[in-house]
Amino acid sequence: MGKMLTAVDIKILHAMCEIGPRNLSNVARIVGLSRTALDFRIERMQSNPQFFLRMHANIYHTNLGLRKAIAIVEARPGMEQLLFDCLKVNGYWLYVCRSYGMGEGCLALYALPAEFCHEFEEFIHELRRLDVAENAHIYWSTCFQGGRITSDWFDHLKEKWVFHWDDWIKDVQTQTTDLPYTLIEPKSYPILADEIDIRMLMKLEKDATTSLSEIAKMLGISRQLAQFHFKKHLMGRNLIESYQIFAFLYGDSLSVGVFFIISFLNHETLAKFARSLLDKSFLINMGKMVGQNTLLMEVYLPMNEFRRFIDALSALARMKLIRDYKYVIQDLRIRNRQTFSGEFFKDNSWIYDHRNYMEILQRKVAESPS
Repeated sequence: MGKMLTAVDIKILHAMCEIGPRNLSNVARIVGLSRTALDFRIERMQSNPQFFLRMHANIYHTNLGLRKAIAIVEARPGMEQLLFDCLKVNGYWLYVCRSYGMGEGCLALYALPAEFCHEFEEFIHELRRLDVAENAHIYWSTCFQGGRITSDWFDHLKEKWVFHWDDWIKDVQTQTTDLPYTLIEPKSYPILADEIDIRMLMKLEKDATTSLSEIAKMLGISRQLAQFHFKKHLMGRNLIESYQIFAFLYGDSLSVGVFFIISFLNHETLAKFARSLLDKSFLINMGKMVGQNTLLMEVYLPMNEFRRFIDALSALARMKLIRDYKYVIQDLRIRNRQTFSGEFFKDNSWIYDHRNYMEILQRKVAESPS
């Protein structure tokens, strides 16, 4: 496994996950670096595509009146690229990626106005009627709990990752059964944001380190007003859940991003499993499937450790700690990501033009080469 990130780099990433990337002076103090040295290392990780360091605000979509949906869609042979393009016709997409494992197709994530769930399902199933897709599964989720980069599984002397899967299996059994609030099914989807909040959140979701002065300038408002909205609304109304710190952690080894659907016999085993992942660096994010004892989760692992992760899941299944699991592997060569769709927020409500989405979808398929 190629050595890329140093022990100091991991300490920096860990500290930013703990306290967020908006207080870098505090991060420098915790890590024991000068602010200049810290800025140099962060710039190095951001600018080098081998590290691909990115820092985003995790939006708590529930308090924006938005509900998360994951669509896993199997393409008709020959229709893979058309399917990828069609999934982005619905303007509320967050992430679309080619995938394989549950058929060749796509994985897509959406954050939609909660009152338009039926219309979204109609949109996805229209792909089957139009013969672009052979199968489609929609999973409605709570908000996501983001993963955190920690140094727990990093050997600071050898500067490499170590994966203690047997210890993790034991760890699952000893966890408490209280879920993070992000994984608790919401009773409602209130809209607690105004248009300034929405525009600020879009900027912070793209880059969590953007200063309030920069945001104020981009939005054409005063810094004082931006600061008021950040403290009283974005933080005070729980519109930002946390901060997501992502980097390629595993050097030049072949790595995979995999999306899992893992079901459990009861809420208690689900909660223990979920809590065991809160300090694991291989977790990207996870949500709870609404109405089910099922976790929806994304992991990023070296290929050989991914197979050992499967072995650990198999062991947990034999121990009756999980019921079953399935997964799709992301083709990270073909993917698009965007912020949540704040451009559709007008007069403190969301515009969802279902008829337009269906018409564009039908026209796109009709005009595509057969």
